Amino acid sequence: MSVTDISDILAQIEAEQTWRYDEIRFFQNQSTNVPLDKQDQFRRVLILLLYAHFEGFCKFALTLYVNNVNAANIKCGQANPAIAAASLADLFKNLRNPDKKCAEFQRSLPDDTELHQFARHREFIEQSTRFEDRPVNIPETLVDTESNLKPIVLRKNLYRLGFPHEQLRHVEGDINKLLNYRNKIAHGESTAGINSEDYLTLRTAASKIMDEVKRLVVEAIQNRYYLRQP
Repeated sequence: MSVTDISDILAQIEAEQTWRYDEIRFFQNQSTNVPLDKQDQFRRVLILLLYAHFEGFCKFALTLYVNNVNAANIKCGQANPAIAAASLADLFKNLRNPDKKCAEFQRSLPDDTELHQFARHREFIEQSTRFEDRPVNIPETLVDTESNLKPIVLRKNLYRLGFPHEQLRHVEGDINKLLNYRNKIAHGESTAGINSEDYLTLRTAASKIMDEVKRLVVEAIQNRYYLRQP
């Protein structure tokens, strides 16, 4: 991949990060217009905003990675095992689908479970010779933040994309801290305000996480970590 391509990718991811930072800063600055005795309550809303941008940015960055891997025009035989498996998801789905019947016996033996399972296995083996020549095409749905982007959910996404799943372990404490504050506010478990010191700690945590995800994605694209290693 050329330096120009990497520059373009870096520009895209930095533009995404910048508008999110700008929005956080805009609403943060509005707190100066709030009466002093209400500012802690106002910062509760800022925590929800911080979490929304953390999750949104992570999903954007990982989806950007998926799109760039797809655009690299490589075959499954060239890709690392995770990328190849993601590209063959439709075949694995058919293999597991108990409703998929053997065409030759669909009418005469519609309820023969073992036969139809064997037929799916046979079809899978028949297609296996073409696996390596199949173009890599990762579905965007592979990136899934679920209901909350908890550390374990982020790990699952990294694993599915072929990254070392513990690569962002050093920021998991920051993620948990931000998520715990956000959930207590969003679920009504806490009605207390957020003082400026705690807010700044959480804002720093959100920035740190986004920076790490950006670094991870850019390095992976630049070094073509999606390829099978010798």
